[in-house]
Amino acid sequence: MLTLVICALIGISSLTYFAYNTFIKEKGIYVNTSGTAVIKEIQKLQRLETSAYTIEKIIDAGTTGNKFQQLLYGDKILLIANGQVIAGFDFSRVGDKDITVEGQRIVANLPAPMILFTRLDNSKTRVYDRSTGIFSKGEKDLEAEARAQAEISIRTAACEGGILDAAEENGRKQMTALFASLGFQDITINIPKGQCQ
Repeated sequence: MLTLVICALIGISSLTYFAYNTFIKEKGIYVNTSGTAVIKEIQKLQRLETSAYTIEKIIDAGTTGNKFQQLLYGDKILLIANGQVIAGFDFSRVGDKDITVEGQRIVANLPAPMILFTRLDNSKTRVYDRSTGIFSKGEKDLEAEARAQAEISIRTAACEGGILDAAEENGRKQMTALFASLGFQDITINIPKGQCQ
């Protein structure tokens, strides 16, 4: 009799545990970040960031075809992209011959300003609208392609907005202030015109 009661209690406990885990316990997303991090390379950063532009652009992407093809199999996406472009100087290009010091006079030949990096802000970039044809399952790479083109478009917009001119001007001011703080009184800074690539 005691064995029967114990078996019944174990059965009820097991059933309760199963029901709780299956029907009551909330489901969620599991992310494990406990894996070992491996530092592949440590680099000495030799750059000066002197200008940053934050840009928002609307990107329209989709499949091609006539109106009938679009109605049946088309896929179109409207992406609102938000990103940042950083410009400045790569000082790893500056050598001993680029800096001349004579008493309280310094002449510095800096490299041309350049785009250091462009990145999309994924927290602010979003799909505003997406429409697919009647029989379309959607192009699986359409959003990724739209995001890649958005990054290029944001970089182009920053270039057209004069980011390299701003980087040059700010870099000249920052380096002049630095050299003045070191005691130089006659400061010449030569910076070639930057080119967006």
